[in-house]
Amino acid sequence: MKLMPIILLVLLTGCSKRNYFPDEDDSGLSRFTSRGYNIVTAYINNVPYINPYHNSIFGGGSNTVPMLSKISTNSTFDTLSISWEIGINENGEATFNSQYYSISLLIPIPKSFNQNNFLQLSGTRSDSNQIQLNSFINQPSSLAGKSNIYFVQIKVDNSITSSAHYIISGLFDGNIGNNILITKGRFDFEIDASTLNF
Repeated sequence: MKLMPIILLVLLTGCSKRNYFPDEDDSGLSRFTSRGYNIVTAYINNVPYINPYHNSIFGGGSNTVPMLSKISTNSTFDTLSISWEIGINENGEATFNSQYYSISLLIPIPKSFNQNNFLQLSGTRSDSNQIQLNSFINQPSSLAGKSNIYFVQIKVDNSITSSAHYIISGLFDGNIGNNILITKGRFDFEIDASTLNF
């Protein structure tokens, strides 16, 4: 009888649902949202990709969050990197039977770039970016090309009081040469500001 509350707790926490809402118009992609769902989907050569969902050993789980970081360079500009793991989307689950395991959007930014500048990207488009796919082909390797990004919204989430959080949503596409096309990308992230290095 003493185990009953523990069993009930495990059952309740084990029922968490992935924030994946299939897009009726774009098979295999999640609808575009702006709620901090930590979901990202895109086509790579018409194959749908999604970020993984990780289950917790204590029940429940969550979509993997992207890594945002400022990369210092020796050139005039630094780079804002937004990176996440990917797998082929099969009914909302990432399967790792693909040659690609992660993707990065690389945006040139001023050396003085800070979190206030990051918020000012809301509503802006940029087409002078790079996109990078990391591949298992011929040992781990990176394939780089060009990308377009539209930050539909970047805002502070005031519902969390422990520290500032940003909800970041946007659209992207890109190409790596003529052989790899990334299309109809959409992301909806919530990022803890304390994890950022800028």
